[in-house]
Amino acid sequence: MKALLQKDKEASSQDRHVNTVVRKRQDAMKIFHVDFASPSVYNAVSLKEKRRASLGMIVNILRRIEGKIDDSKPNDSNPTEHRSIATALRSFNPRSPANSSEVLGVPSFLRHETIDSPAAPTDPNPAISFSAHQVLFWPAIQSALPESVKLMCQMQGSTYSTRLEASRPKLPHAASVDISSDWLSKLSIATLKQLSDVYFTTFNLANPILDQKTYFQRTLGAAIDGNFGICIESCIVLVVMALGSMGQKALQEAGLAGTSAPSPYVGQDAEMPGLDFFNEARKRFGFLMCEQDLQACQFYLLSGLFYAEALRPIDWWAMLSKASACSAYFWNNISRDRDEWMLDMQSRLFWITSMFEAVLSQELNLPPSNSLHLEEHIALPKFISAQDIASFGSFRYPGDDPFFHYHFLSQLAHRLILTRARNSLFHFNPTADYPPEPVEDELIRQLEQWRERLPPMLQFDPKSPLTQAECPSDALVTAWLHARYFVARYHIGRPLLHRALERPASLTEGHLRKCRDAINAVLAWASVIQVTDTMRSCNPLKFFVCSQ
Repeated sequence: MKALLQKDKEASSQDRHVNTVVRKRQDAMKIFHVDFASPSVYNAVSLKEKRRASLGMIVNILRRIEGKIDDSKPNDSNPTEHRSIATALRSFNPRSPANSSEVLGVPSFLRHETIDSPAAPTDPNPAISFSAHQVLFWPAIQSALPESVKLMCQMQGSTYSTRLEASRPKLPHAASVDISSDWLSKLSIATLKQLSDVYFTTFNLANPILDQKTYFQRTLGAAIDGNFGICIESCIVLVVMALGSMGQKALQEAGLAGTSAPSPYVGQDAEMPGLDFFNEARKRFGFLMCEQDLQACQFYLLSGLFYAEALRPIDWWAMLSKASACSAYFWNNISRDRDEWMLDMQSRLFWITSMFEAVLSQELNLPPSNSLHLEEHIALPKFISAQDIASFGSFRYPGDDPFFHYHFLSQLAHRLILTRARNSLFHFNPTADYPPEPVEDELIRQLEQWRERLPPMLQFDPKSPLTQAECPSDALVTAWLHARYFVARYHIGRPLLHRALERPASLTEGHLRKCRDAINAVLAWASVIQVTDTMRSCNPLKFFVCSQ
């Protein structure tokens, strides 16, 4: 009896926790709900009822989809097949915090298991990997490759991209030619501020690792007062300077740059902007490598962005692993005197880490961290302003614009859809068959709802061509919304393209229509990516640009 009472008490406690997490996420992510009710019904319920209804409707619609799949199969089919499809669709349990987070548009990066679709007795059982690099190993593609590329694929195997990256030499650590040993002390305040401003108007727009108000009123001053000595503030500012140098080059590429910041050094910086700043940060952080706090996590994420821009995905992954450890340390040891701003900042860093880890682990042969099981306990960020730092009247930093906050949340929702596509449509098991059509249809429908339910400020028509970028956000935010939409359409249709190349006789008219849609998405993506490419030096996903 005591055991039953204890179990009931634990269940009640869990329900209270789930309700708290759901309430925190509801306001931020209500725009990304997958709504299956008619507008009249949806408007008739109260806000509290809407929250419960949303979860219930998700369950019902997925059960309905599963039912359709079951009806499409012969009655004497293997029960294992039905279990496989049900796993691919992953019906939700509203009492589960992890599943509730998915309903609210939070990417579920924890589930990296591959899904085995039912095998048809007459099919050659193809194995299709989600990694876009693996398209090289499709038989139809292999037959069209040059002999040198074929030989490379044979020698390196399916993990060729990871192997080749791991064998590259490390970034140079020697100082640039003609640079004095005390060049940092010669930097003017104007230079520091200008490069910082460039960072916040480029990199931080889509990946808000730093709070702009805190950086300018605390971090930058601490680094300057300490004469860039060995402290975490110096390390952060130096990496920001490095990224600001890259951002300055990106602005020049797009024709959006004003007067460049005066620099006391020349040399290597022309080839890889900011490398000297980055090397100085690495020197200092060697004495701080055991730090686990918020700023250490920020340093790892900022360093990861630099490696990403330098086309070093393996080094980027190493930085993300360390950032993930810092995040896990915080969430497993939350102090009772924590403040809302700290929780919100840690939430930002957690989801940025999770999102980038998903890209790296899904595209390359790299393992994700073990901290992602914390996803079910961590609410979405609300972008709270630090209350203990004075504000100057009605002044607002550009990064405080809700436009960028909603864009960040839209990235998370899009990552959810790609992760679902990866888990439901792609596999590594050579005994697996092509995915069932109802799963493809449901993923396309969810993608369309993602696009349609973006806030008005983020809305776009996929049929309307993009104009040339007139400001950084046009290339780094607006254009990427279009690109994400088209790349998801391509991924969802990729198994059918494989089928068209390998088994053209098995295609129906519906299959051909979907293949045409996937190819059209690729062509539309090609024109959109030209806009993002105007700021090529500010694109952390450049290594994955054709896949993510």
